[in-house]
Amino acid sequence: MTVDLRPHGSNTRLLALSLLVVVMWGITAWLRQIAASLSPLELTGFAMLASALCSRLLPHTRGTACRAPARHPWYAWLFVSGGLVGGAGFYFAALEYAPAAQVVVITYTWPLLFALASDVYNRRRPSVITFFSLLLGLGGVVVINGGMTLPSGSAWLGYGGGLLAGLSWVAYSLFLQVYERPIRRDFPMFFAAGGALALAGQLVLTGELSLPGDWQAYAAAALLGLGPYGLGFVAWGHVVRNGNPRIIPVLPYGVPAIAAITLVIAGSTEPSLSLFAGCALAAGACLGVFAQPDSA
Repeated sequence: MTVDLRPHGSNTRLLALSLLVVVMWGITAWLRQIAASLSPLELTGFAMLASALCSRLLPHTRGTACRAPARHPWYAWLFVSGGLVGGAGFYFAALEYAPAAQVVVITYTWPLLFALASDVYNRRRPSVITFFSLLLGLGGVVVINGGMTLPSGSAWLGYGGGLLAGLSWVAYSLFLQVYERPIRRDFPMFFAAGGALALAGQLVLTGELSLPGDWQAYAAAALLGLGPYGLGFVAWGHVVRNGNPRIIPVLPYGVPAIAAITLVIAGSTEPSLSLFAGCALAAGACLGVFAQPDSA
């Protein structure tokens, strides 16, 4: 497995890499269904460990494990490893307490929050086109998932988990955008630290791991680690550090659309007018940002 992650790739290469990430993240919901027998923290932990192994196959990551802890301060481990675990773990946990449609809508407020936080941090004037596209993309997510309803009972926990998952994505993405030290070669160790953190959390909360378990669930966790939470996180880290800051936040709105289409193909979701309308809005949001000049 090789991928060109040179820091000054062309806009075309960065866009292709961004779309690859969106597609990989889009199959996460399907893989989560296959791994339903694993708890949120277990699935996150096993996926992160698989990511640590597969990311060692990337260029310039061999022979660096022992030196990784000394190359980065403690807060880098908090934002990168903690962001990895938080983004996945809180999202999976939220799905245990609230309807998936509502969780997705709340979680995917994160691109809007990321764009605003990035502009404020970098002292940029917020782009009207980007802001409009972000709202259009969020509207697409709402339409795909049938709108929002008032939560009841334990659903509040799911809503809170979705919000925490989104904030974890914001923290992870913003940190990678502004952190000055290169971290590509140390991703295997960040993944390993995240996997250990998630599994340790599972042991603290429940006192056990579901070993041995359903082999299909472990296969799905391995695929999550290989693609969406392995290569996907590495590629996204490269994109947020080198891509157009006006375009990057809008692209993740393609994820819910791809997820919905994947579940339709898998037979888990029925096609509907709202699904197609929401996908059209998300696509319109992604296309809208290309109307503005490159400000990367």
